[in-house]
Amino acid sequence: MSIAQIVLSDLHLGARDSLLTHVNAASEIIDGPSRVLSAFAEGLKATLRADEKPQLVLLGDALDLGLSPFGDVSNSFLQLLDAFFPKDGRELFSREIVYVAGNHDHHLWRMAQDHCFINALQGGEIPRDLEHVTKIIGRPNHTCRLMESLIAHRPHLAGASVRIAYPNWGLADKDSGRAVVMHHGHYLDGMYRALSNLRGFLENGEARPATMHQLEAENGPWIDFLWSDLGSAGEVGGDAGSLYATMLSAGASHDFAESMARRITGGLNSKLGINPKMQLKYGISIENLIHAGVDLTAGRAAERQRDGYGHVLGEAEIEDIGWYLSTPMAAQLRDELGDLPRELNFVFGHTHKPFQDELRVDGYELPVGVFNTGGWVLDEPTLMPVQGCAAMLVSDDLEVASLRLFNDPTDGTMAPVRVEGSGRVSRLADEAGEAVARAADVWADFSQIVHGRIQHEADVKVRAMLDKSNDVLREAAE
Repeated sequence: MSIAQIVLSDLHLGARDSLLTHVNAASEIIDGPSRVLSAFAEGLKATLRADEKPQLVLLGDALDLGLSPFGDVSNSFLQLLDAFFPKDGRELFSREIVYVAGNHDHHLWRMAQDHCFINALQGGEIPRDLEHVTKIIGRPNHTCRLMESLIAHRPHLAGASVRIAYPNWGLADKDSGRAVVMHHGHYLDGMYRALSNLRGFLENGEARPATMHQLEAENGPWIDFLWSDLGSAGEVGGDAGSLYATMLSAGASHDFAESMARRITGGLNSKLGINPKMQLKYGISIENLIHAGVDLTAGRAAERQRDGYGHVLGEAEIEDIGWYLSTPMAAQLRDELGDLPRELNFVFGHTHKPFQDELRVDGYELPVGVFNTGGWVLDEPTLMPVQGCAAMLVSDDLEVASLRLFNDPTDGTMAPVRVEGSGRVSRLADEAGEAVARAADVWADFSQIVHGRIQHEADVKVRAMLDKSNDVLREAAE
């Protein structure tokens, strides 16, 4: 058995709080891999057999286009190439990368859509619309021009390519009945299905789409608007970057919602001459209606984000996974394969909280193995035990195992790197676990370096938070 794919998600290359981004003391991107990235590459090198060269799958938000400038992201991707494909050293992966776009890097899929449409025009065709989704199973047809242009900055990688799929990519074996499907995970989050939710509300019907095409057609533009390339939006993009931090604080998110409502009602009065105290019906004023609307959107989104932060999955998240696997994904798998696979493993990221488990899902004969990759960023200064990172290992016979890399060291210690399965018997988990054990010293060095970087980033965030609080107090005193 060989490891055929290694799946990484939520690298957020270019973000200053990504453990993989290499910056100096002035927080400027500098050449070469970071210590964490170099140590990770050394761990993989010590674990993989000399004849193993798996395919690298980047499962969304690998590039932090949502909140970081394109130049910083580009230079950080070159750092990744230097670690995984060194000019004078052993290349860890095959030279065809698969990229499955997420929410922060949805812009890459938009670029591929546009390129495909333009190619059709130049070939004499006029397609009816953009290609909203790609096939799940098989080699992706589209290439990522941005990333391939960056690879060209490394001449020794001539011929390397990046194939892009969206919103899912997978592998299937009809003989064994096994399949592995990968999705970044943003469509499991109701925030990114906002336009479908709005349609359902207006039609008083089912909000969750029945097909992948409908899901992306309705919500793709919303993702572009919300996150996809705010990193190039100057100060506005920088301000948006603090949104998650605001949402994770009950007081701050309440103040944020109240401030937004006051601005809207004030604007109605000053710019349109509308009195926000004017009653509409049953004693409800325009001001009451606006405050309720803001609370149902920004306020409730913040509440759900906070409530879900201390655990891996809640009931709503489990229900959304079940819907996604049993409805839009199942419909596309039936179209492509003729029937649902007997044994499915589902890999996703997005939440920054790694785990592995099995879930009963309607339509599938066996429980579905569910694996989350976690992420490489520190979301807030308060360390949380559920936060962390894993790399997913996919074997040539489509077994999946989780290479558990780290969780936040809440008690001051790091758990050792290890391999875990979803609970079923797994030859891959056993063999990969033995390989990791043989490389225990290398992985211990990795853990020590990660621990130091996490503590550093937490200290930076705490200082920034205190500085901001002091600024607010000074302004209040003046």
